[in-house]
Amino acid sequence: MERPNHLHIEEKSAASRASSVAIVAAIHVVAILGLVAALNQGAIMEQLADIKATVEAEKTPPKAPPPPPPDLVKPPPPVAIVPDFTVATAPPPAAVTTAPKPPPAPPKAVASSDPLRPIARTRTLPPYPPISVRLNESGTTLMEVHITTEGNVDDCKVITSSSSERLDQAACDHVKRVWRWQPPTNQGAPIAVSTRVSVKWDLKDAR
Repeated sequence: MERPNHLHIEEKSAASRASSVAIVAAIHVVAILGLVAALNQGAIMEQLADIKATVEAEKTPPKAPPPPPPDLVKPPPPVAIVPDFTVATAPPPAAVTTAPKPPPAPPKAVASSDPLRPIARTRTLPPYPPISVRLNESGTTLMEVHITTEGNVDDCKVITSSSSERLDQAACDHVKRVWRWQPPTNQGAPIAVSTRVSVKWDLKDAR
């Protein structure tokens, strides 16, 4: 025998109410859990903030500056110790008296029995160089000549110039070529000697 319809409707209403109560209860549970979670999260954040504040508060304090270096006292400068000693001075050397050397003996004169004599006929004047005449050159040539044992002149040296090299050379050439002497003798043997002669250059002798 079938149950009446109103019983079915009442059963459905009761089931619906139970379902609604369960849903509402579930919603409340979820809300409570969410609230608890939110509260727990806030507490965690506060704890983290406290930890952060604690960590930041516990920073390493700055190091104190090092103490100033101690004053170094400079040592006094070293003092040179000079030894005291006495230098013995040597006695002065004894004075040595040296006798003055005698002056050298004068050269021995050549003993000659006959002096040097010029041969007069050979003492002619040298010819005047034409260029010297045109240039009006004049003067005196002083020469030193060496006379051989034959009486000839083999060397001539100008001692004082006539201010013209041309006249000096002409004088030496003429004396060597023309002038002659009778040489001196030593114990009868002729010897070579040197003597000085001069030639006077005058333009009037050139005309």
